[in-house]
Amino acid sequence: MDDALRTLTRRNLMKGGLASVALLAAAGAGLALRPSALGAAPRGPLQVLDRRSYAILAAAAERLCPPRAPGVPSASDLDVAGKADAVLARADADVREGLVVALSVLESALAGALFGERATPFTQLGPEAQDRILLAHRDSDVAVRRALFHGLSGLLASIYYGEPASHAAVGYPGPPDPMALRAAYADQLVDFGALRAGATR
Repeated sequence: MDDALRTLTRRNLMKGGLASVALLAAAGAGLALRPSALGAAPRGPLQVLDRRSYAILAAAAERLCPPRAPGVPSASDLDVAGKADAVLARADADVREGLVVALSVLESALAGALFGERATPFTQLGPEAQDRILLAHRDSDVAVRRALFHGLSGLLASIYYGEPASHAAVGYPGPPDPMALRAAYADQLVDFGALRAGATR
């Protein structure tokens, strides 16, 4: 998760040169031109994100985390966007600013139009169109778009798969029990007390 957050710092997003600066500027203008679809309200008070940024992050989480299916919790089931807001509350200011900028780029209809992809905010698109936009960011020649995808997907996936409710759905039995591990590997454990005692003789 820490690597994902570092990817999303404002400083890192600006490293792509002129193309990154132009894209970030377009994102700011694009948000002003077309409103976002706010979707479901947060379950609790937000600490870092505003209502629009939360909606963008929640929409991205629904596409980047496993879809609704029998026995598989969705991102909204696990409140991934709300938990991401809580993670951001403990992050540096540069990370918080960078994430908000990244979400603006993802949402911006104008930024999308620059790449000939869309003239509609991300949150107003259907699931298949949102998937295409995310994949376009992942595979883009523009560094800031790739950084945005990898940062967001890393952050959201680490929160989703860190939730015990997601473990059974992906076949993960959960973290091992330390005492069970000690019992299983008892014949291979080193008795450091005995080694120290032998060294002092």
